[in-house]
Amino acid sequence: MPEIPLFPLKSVLLPGNTMALKIFEPRYLDMIANCMREDSGFGVVLIHRGEETATDTDIYSIGTTATIGDWEHRADGLLGITAVGTRRFEILSTRTQQDGLTFAEVKLLEESHTVEIPGQFHYMLQLLDHISAQAGRIRNPDQPFSEILYQLIYLLPLETALKQRLLEIPECNDRAIILHAELIRLGVIQYVKPDEAG
Repeated sequence: MPEIPLFPLKSVLLPGNTMALKIFEPRYLDMIANCMREDSGFGVVLIHRGEETATDTDIYSIGTTATIGDWEHRADGLLGITAVGTRRFEILSTRTQQDGLTFAEVKLLEESHTVEIPGQFHYMLQLLDHISAQAGRIRNPDQPFSEILYQLIYLLPLETALKQRLLEIPECNDRAIILHAELIRLGVIQYVKPDEAG
C-alpha cells in the first residue's frame, strides 16, 4: 500500500476539482518542496476535530489524493499552490514525524466511472452547465457521471460535512441519490422544468 503525506484541512477536496492553498508552516513547505522535487502527490483530509495548525487533529479516514497544478510566491510572502484532486483514498494507518507532518498508509479507492446518466438525474447535467456558465467555467462534454457529480458538489453551497459524506459514498448512483435529496431540500430542484428532469 502506498504511503503519502497528509494535509488536514477544514475543507473537502474532491476528485477532478481544485483548491487554492496558502502554505506557511515549515512542515508543509517541506512537504510541497519534496512533492515538487519528486513529482509526487499528497493527501487532503477533512479535520473532524482540531485546528489546521495543530499536530493532534482528529481526521476522517476518507480523503482525496492531490497533485500540485500550479504554484506562486505570493505578495504576502507565502507560498500559494493549486491542489488538483485526483483519487479517493482510505487511511489504513498513520505515523507522525517530529516536525508534525503526518504520513498515512492508504488504500486507493476505485471510482465507478458511469458514463451514462440515469434518466432521473439528467437535470444535474443541465444544472452543472448553468452553474458553470455563471462561473465562467467550460465543462468537458465527455465527462463521466461521477465527474459531473463531483463538479456539482464542488460548485454548490453545500455544508462541509455533507461534502465529506458524499465523498465517502463508494457508488456513483448512490452519491447522486443523496445529492438529489439535498437539492430538493435546498429548493434548487424546483427551478428544473419537469421535461428537463427526464
